[in-house]
Amino acid sequence: MYLRGLTVRQIATLCRVDYEKVRLHIRSQERRDPTLPGRRLILHDQPAPAPPQRSAPYRVPWEDRFVKLRKFVQRQRRFPQQLSPNMEEKNLHRWLRHQRTRYTEGRMSKDQVKQLDTLGPWRGTMLGDRETHWRAVHTQLLQFIQDTGRMPHRENEGATALEATLDVWIQTQRAKARAGKLKHIRRHTLDRSVPDWNNTRTSLRSGARSALLQTISAR
Repeated sequence: MYLRGLTVRQIATLCRVDYEKVRLHIRSQERRDPTLPGRRLILHDQPAPAPPQRSAPYRVPWEDRFVKLRKFVQRQRRFPQQLSPNMEEKNLHRWLRHQRTRYTEGRMSKDQVKQLDTLGPWRGTMLGDRETHWRAVHTQLLQFIQDTGRMPHRENEGATALEATLDVWIQTQRAKARAGKLKHIRRHTLDRSVPDWNNTRTSLRSGARSALLQTISAR
């Protein structure tokens, strides 16, 4: 220990030996071997201490996430939505989307698959789930227009994440319509509920807004 640079007091503490006893023993060894002090490592010869390792971020166990998802589905009778204003619901949607990716890549255990299967069509490949999501976004679009009197535009000053997402969604519907890939029922729904949805991204004209409000009120 002494040759490696430890002080007499450090050696005494580590070995649980009286300080004076350690000091006398070292001095005795130095008299027997005069080269001992010269071979002792001084402080700057010692290797630098290893940098402290950053602790890994805490990850919520899979089972805890599943319990939260199960309670949500039982309470709401649906799966969490991406565009929900509730942050907890958005986090559950993000987690469930990650599980779909794990399942597709074959990285999910059979037990986890069984547990998720008890909730319903969680894999997101069934038409019903996609239709539910489309209708949910459509409803949010109607609510946004009713509140603001205009179409969403992500480049507006102060645009929220919801407005930006709705803007991208409506542009996607326009692109599908131009390519002839938008389902007839979806186009009919948009034509009926959002006048001029496929023409511009500007604010709705007063007449179009009135028609929209009448449509919403009639529901």
